Amino acid sequence: MFTRLSAAALAALTLLTLEPAHAGSASGPTLIIWAGTLLAVPGHAPVTNQSIVIRRGRIERVSSGRVEASALGLDPRTTRVVDLSCCFVLPGWFDLHVHLTTDPGPDGWQDDVVLTSADLARRAASNARKTVEAGFTTVLDMGTGRRSHELAIYSVRDAIQSGQLTGPRILAVGSPISSPGNTRTAHYSPEVERLIGPQAVCTGADQCRRAVREQVERGADLISFYNTGSLLSPDSPAQTFTEAEMRAIVTAAHSLGRKVVADGAGKPASAAGVDAAIEAGADWVDTVIYPGQRTWALADRAGAMYAPHLYAVVAAVGDDEAHLREGSMGWLPEPVLEALLHLKREAPAAIAAHAAGIRMVYASDAGVFPHGQNGHEFAEYAKVGLTPAELLATATVNSAAALGVSADSGTLEAGKRADLVAVLGNPLENLASLLHVKLVIAGGTVVTRSQAGSGGYPRVASPPGTWQDAPRAAATHYASRIAARGEGN
Repeated sequence: MFTRLSAAALAALTLLTLEPAHAGSASGPTLIIWAGTLLAVPGHAPVTNQSIVIRRGRIERVSSGRVEASALGLDPRTTRVVDLSCCFVLPGWFDLHVHLTTDPGPDGWQDDVVLTSADLARRAASNARKTVEAGFTTVLDMGTGRRSHELAIYSVRDAIQSGQLTGPRILAVGSPISSPGNTRTAHYSPEVERLIGPQAVCTGADQCRRAVREQVERGADLISFYNTGSLLSPDSPAQTFTEAEMRAIVTAAHSLGRKVVADGAGKPASAAGVDAAIEAGADWVDTVIYPGQRTWALADRAGAMYAPHLYAVVAAVGDDEAHLREGSMGWLPEPVLEALLHLKREAPAAIAAHAAGIRMVYASDAGVFPHGQNGHEFAEYAKVGLTPAELLATATVNSAAALGVSADSGTLEAGKRADLVAVLGNPLENLASLLHVKLVIAGGTVVTRSQAGSGGYPRVASPPGTWQDAPRAAATHYASRIAARGEGN
């Protein structure tokens, strides 16, 4: 008799160990998932009463009805049926901006000199588990600029890939390419800097090409570069590289088969750095709090995508001056918190980007706030007017396209990676459903939960109204701020 795991017994998954075999291993169990409702391809209509057959970490077939092992000629001894007939099943989510070796807190600046790469690897492994338990089966780690981080993140990435650790598929940029003085790392004495100085710093096109090649040689899956100064540094430049340097970075990365993300926000003048990165050929732009008049037209023409990561600012501080420190970054100096509160009150640039038809990817900036809470970004995307279908696309098909893995991931179709999430309720109708993750399968492996009964996922209040109300509520919420800001692009 083959094993059946009913929906009522899902909590018992905390006691099962379905993970020892690598997801791609022939020795792993064949899974049959009975999905009550299946959204196989975000953007298409969901269907009910479906079966997903998973073998060797891949989706073998998707069929109507409850398919039995015997009907497929499968060996009952190595076949497990997971009954998710009470759930809504959809592709595993992507998060294209995380910092797995980073935790929020006042002591983070000491990590560079206090923690070893082994310490950082242990932290990253713990955060990776929290992330996959929350439904995110592929993440892009955006780095810190330190060599110890590179060693840690590549170790954890490879351990997850080989089945030694539980976590999402990790793609990593290693260290972002940066210009001197614009590395966004903590500053120490010259003696310390000589020992642990930031990586991938370059000046001139030749040096920047070399920096890209060095990062790829060390293991970078993608290339990130800082095209503007830091958001929280008042004296940082609007544009950190020349147009020639940016073109050198992008061209070198593309020649090595690596996608490129330009990570920049800064201040209103920083639109110059964003525009230059788009014109240089960056595949997507990240943050972009202050777009210029040409920014979204340039992005549209170039086919560049946008990663806004809105929740990080929302979570950073309280809602008013009296509660500044009631946020994930409440330990920062008061002037910095005041600046963050100012940003929190502004209308997000994502509203104009969405109106311009720019495709967005899902990016949370987890590490600025606690890992495992990545899903809070969904609510922020709804607030800027994305429809249910658009919002789910950001975390699936759009992000897969940005990473260049659409042939392998982003939908639940035959031949693709078996990455899926099961939630209670219909997320096309109710945002809160996305915060009620009942089961995650990553690379064909059932992810057991480390916190029995909790789902490993923090609950938050969903925004008022239904998904259908979100665009109208967003328009009302942000209308006065958009007018005051004078955005016309």
